[in-house]
Amino acid sequence: MQYQHTKRELEMAELIEGSERDRRRLAELLDGIRVGPGVDAMADGMREAVWADVRSRIRRRGIRMRIVRYAAAAAVMAGVVCGSWFMGGRRTESRLVAAAQPVSVSTPLGVKSDVVLPDGSRVRLNGGTRIVYPALFGDERRVEVDGEAYFEVEHDARRPFVVVTGQVVSTVLGTTFNVHAYSEDENYQITLATGSLLVDGGPESRSVRLRPGEQGFFERTSGLLSLRRVNVEQVLSWQEDRLYFRAEPLASIARSLERQFNVDITIPDERLRRICFTGEFVDGENIHEIMRIISADSRILCRSRKNHFELYRNR
Repeated sequence: MQYQHTKRELEMAELIEGSERDRRRLAELLDGIRVGPGVDAMADGMREAVWADVRSRIRRRGIRMRIVRYAAAAAVMAGVVCGSWFMGGRRTESRLVAAAQPVSVSTPLGVKSDVVLPDGSRVRLNGGTRIVYPALFGDERRVEVDGEAYFEVEHDARRPFVVVTGQVVSTVLGTTFNVHAYSEDENYQITLATGSLLVDGGPESRSVRLRPGEQGFFERTSGLLSLRRVNVEQVLSWQEDRLYFRAEPLASIARSLERQFNVDITIPDERLRRICFTGEFVDGENIHEIMRIISADSRILCRSRKNHFELYRNR
């Protein structure tokens, strides 16, 4: 549910002066607004919403006012928050309930989508991925992911950003990283592109701090979390519809192709499932071309019917 600004809030935005010094002063005044336990989260949401208006108005209209009017602006903001609480109890209560409700976004197989989180952080979801997050963040920005997602996290030193994938917890302040953690896969991979990232493998494992170009590799069967160097460009290639595999078991490649093209691929032979391949499939190659490339291996035969493919051993 998107918050709709009142006329008084928009009047406050008109009082903004575009200098960096004045914006810091306004931030200090707004941060001082506290109306009691249970309402702070709503006030935070209002502050963030008004700030969005402030920035757009500074860019669009070049407002120039004197800083002495900031006190009036903060008073308007405080009046809006307090008035909503004391004079419109039912409406505020419903907003608080709505803010507490989790938001769930899922992408079907073969589809990618972009999500903007309440703090402005951006997430790119791969096919077959689900992300859950609160409508408004509180002291901690926590999201849950089942699948693969690329994060561009807004820096906020006061509120850590936490990504939960099963029992693996990744904590950042502001950075870009990729999470590959489908619940049906045997392993999870968290890859850091920029910044710093702390990955916790749970009570049976350890914590590792990643640097750019490093990946936390979590084995779900053993509960072990290890650190390794990777090619970040290859890890992120799925965003450009490129798939890169390096010594990857055929069963894992098949799952990636299913998510990319929304097809079914079965491999009945267990030995065939464990055969490893290295290769790259670029944008423009369809699933039939890719299956022909895979079955060019003399050990593999392929049968297809519509969107179903079966790979079996060539005896």
